[in-house]
Amino acid sequence: MSVYRFEASARGPRAVLGLALWWAGLLAAYLIFDATLWILLPLALASLPALYELGKGARATLEIDSDEFRWSSGRRQGRMLRSEVDRVRLDTKLDMSLRMSLVTPEGRKIRLPYECVPPRKALEEELDTRGITVERHHFSLMG
Repeated sequence: MSVYRFEASARGPRAVLGLALWWAGLLAAYLIFDATLWILLPLALASLPALYELGKGARATLEIDSDEFRWSSGRRQGRMLRSEVDRVRLDTKLDMSLRMSLVTPEGRKIRLPYECVPPRKALEEELDTRGITVERHHFSLMG
């Protein structure tokens, strides 16, 4: 069976559009609503990590093959043998984001960085093709 590979970039259209809208909103607040700089400065500073990631061109990857799971995001990376994974747990959070955890037979959960998680449908199809059990949880506040 071939290797499944998912790759996401910080330079994706959603990230660029989101950052552009954030800065446009700050500019509009300053020009139209005459917002003070001491209010706008913390909001502008909040976007600096996203600007840094965008400029750096950070990449996140997830690879699944017959022997192991491998993931990386920035300096975070990991791998887990397929034989150590009992099931994959997918949690949909209140903000509609998807979190992925690899669950061991002992019940220990290894949470993957959220930017490494592919779209739900494609991921579920791939895991089903490989015979990996998927456990879905919707809108949990914890876990």
